[in-house]
Amino acid sequence: MSTPKLTLYFDLLSPFSYIAFHILKNSPTFAKCDITYTPVLLRDLFTICGNPPPIAVKNKSIWLNKERLYWSRRLNLPMCESPPAGFPFPTAEVQSILLVLSERYPEKVAEVVERMYRGLWGDGDSGIVTTDGFMGVLEDVFGEVVAGEILCSSQDPETKLRLTENTQKAVDTGAFGLPWIECVNAQGEKECFWGVDHMERVVEFLGFERADSKWGF
Repeated sequence: MSTPKLTLYFDLLSPFSYIAFHILKNSPTFAKCDITYTPVLLRDLFTICGNPPPIAVKNKSIWLNKERLYWSRRLNLPMCESPPAGFPFPTAEVQSILLVLSERYPEKVAEVVERMYRGLWGDGDSGIVTTDGFMGVLEDVFGEVVAGEILCSSQDPETKLRLTENTQKAVDTGAFGLPWIECVNAQGEKECFWGVDHMERVVEFLGFERADSKWGF
């Protein structure tokens, strides 16, 4: 049998991806799992699927706002009371940055993503998804020279193409929203799950023991 594997498809635009990321990174249940964080574009995913964004559906955005605050209290996870200014805002630029990181510095992806999520959804600072915002994080983690190289690579049309390919791959596995979680268990069987409220099924499929119930499973 092989080590269970899990891929989290995410966009900083999605607060529920923030919650799923927090669980996967910090719950001891997933310490025995190989986790890959794969950036995609939520807007493009919605378009491909013909799925209207929550803000366009009557009452849905109100419900989702309550849900994200519920999970933040349950997990003791910092979460701004109101969505960040300008939400929903474009994230293609910052997601391209994260794509370059996932390819060149996979060992640093979780650290950078956590800082960006905390800034955006924890502090409510939408400036984190702008060039000035995310470059501050990159320079702190990598230094000015490497951060500049990452920025330059993120602006390459080929990078944008790979980000689109990531999004299409998520759709091809069945995604219609985020977080989308692709799992491969120790027997090599594959299954995908959507949403934070399906984490219990992720744990069950991967054959892990349930943790403290505060994690949602």
